[in-house]
Amino acid sequence: MYFSQNAIVLVMLMFVISSVFYATINYKTKAIEDEMNIKKESLYEKNLVNTLNRNIDKIVEDAFVNASYTIMKERKFFDNSYDAIMYITTYIKNGINKSLECVDEKSSNISYNVTSVKIYPTGDPLLIHLYCEVDLQYKKKLNNGELIALKPITIDKDIKLSRIPDPYVYLNKFYYVWHNAVTVTLTGFNDNDYHIFYIELNKSNFHYDHMYNPQSHTELRVVGWNSTSSRWNIVLPYWVQTWRKGSDEISIIWVRASRNELFNGNQLKIFYNSTTPIDRQNPDATFILFDDFDYFNPNVWDSVGEFLINNSNITVIAGAGSSVYTKQTYGTGYELMFRANFTPVHAQVVGFFTPLSDTNGIGWEVYDWGSGAKLYTRVNNTDEGLSEVPNGDKYLNKFYIYDILRDKLDGDITFYILNDTLNPEYTKTYTAVDNRINYPISINALPPSGETSNTNVTVDWILLKDINNIEVLNIGSEESVDYYKEEKPKTFTGTIYYGNPAQYTLVYNGSYSIIGLYTNKTDSWGSVGYKPIIEEN
Repeated sequence: MYFSQNAIVLVMLMFVISSVFYATINYKTKAIEDEMNIKKESLYEKNLVNTLNRNIDKIVEDAFVNASYTIMKERKFFDNSYDAIMYITTYIKNGINKSLECVDEKSSNISYNVTSVKIYPTGDPLLIHLYCEVDLQYKKKLNNGELIALKPITIDKDIKLSRIPDPYVYLNKFYYVWHNAVTVTLTGFNDNDYHIFYIELNKSNFHYDHMYNPQSHTELRVVGWNSTSSRWNIVLPYWVQTWRKGSDEISIIWVRASRNELFNGNQLKIFYNSTTPIDRQNPDATFILFDDFDYFNPNVWDSVGEFLINNSNITVIAGAGSSVYTKQTYGTGYELMFRANFTPVHAQVVGFFTPLSDTNGIGWEVYDWGSGAKLYTRVNNTDEGLSEVPNGDKYLNKFYIYDILRDKLDGDITFYILNDTLNPEYTKTYTAVDNRINYPISINALPPSGETSNTNVTVDWILLKDINNIEVLNIGSEESVDYYKEEKPKTFTGTIYYGNPAQYTLVYNGSYSIIGLYTNKTDSWGSVGYKPIIEEN
């Protein structure tokens, strides 16, 4: 088959047009592909930058938190601030890399490199200035080589830290110190048993004005001698009954000790002049039995009838007959003291008594048989065992201290009425009486027979102790001391966070900066910091 010349030309022209058409299609496709790659790389770059900006504050804070916990776990501080800063900046650098890895696209032509991380102090101990550089690198292969472009990302900003654990407070111990003391010399220790006795301070033998807070006995410490360590460091059980009472400013301090806890078997010290807010008195450990009736203790007391506790006083109200009494009974060899307010109404009983009884026992009673209420002492259920206190009505409707001694050696029973400084206002002794019966300690309020009554008796505190002849022989001159201290309790709730306003104060000292504390204050960083309040005297 033969074609004409025109036909051949037309066929060739068709091929030329087709080639141009397809070349144009290929060119446009390549342009679109390049545009898509550019947008893809641009989006990836934005993702990297956004991720860095979004996470950098948390990364920096995590670096400080990690440094704190590392110190606390290893119990070792950094040697200097340079080492601490290097640890933190390295952690920040690693944190940035881990964060950017989350958006890393291996197929991308863009890579990154963290080239610089620096931190600086500011005028705020919790405000850290961060300078950081991250280089983004773009690579594109060409026919005869490779195109490389660099674009730096800079972070230059202040970052606020919060909830950074403080290893300085966690690992260190802080102490209250005492600056003054007096030596108390005792007499009457005849054995190695524990005995209970009292010390009287007054303005003649004690310098109240040298106390940190003379209005309170909180800072007082009654301390015995540790013969093993040859140190004054045994806090003896004590209770401050009265503080700076009257014109002579008399204070009564009860103490429990054995001569094995005393220097030379007869000396203790009273330390004072300290900022401590901690009261170490412990009346429960001082006495055989003690109650100041902050609450009703069912482990110690039983009850029948009506009573109430108000303002650390217990009031037993008669009704048809009421009694609060100890679960345990006691016999001879004990001294019972209580501070009470007897009312001028029939009938009230406090002492060693059978519950709901006004005759079976030993103690103090109030009766009114028609001629007015009177105060009595009683020893057992006999006529000769009941004795009226002369002018006893003057003690009614007032608080006084009532004392009963049941001597086991000679069978004597002695009664005292005392004021708040233990000066006796009345004394009565029964000699060689039957003193062998054990009774509970009872507070009884009883109506006339067959009736009900609002008769009541109120007790402020009550104590039981041994009978002994221990007395204070001498209170020595004031001494300046520096050897008695007590560790401050770290009473913070949970983790101790640096800069907590309730626990720290701002100071112009770079050793109290967070970096300074990371070195245990052996180095500093900047010029401001937060000082732990627990460190202050």
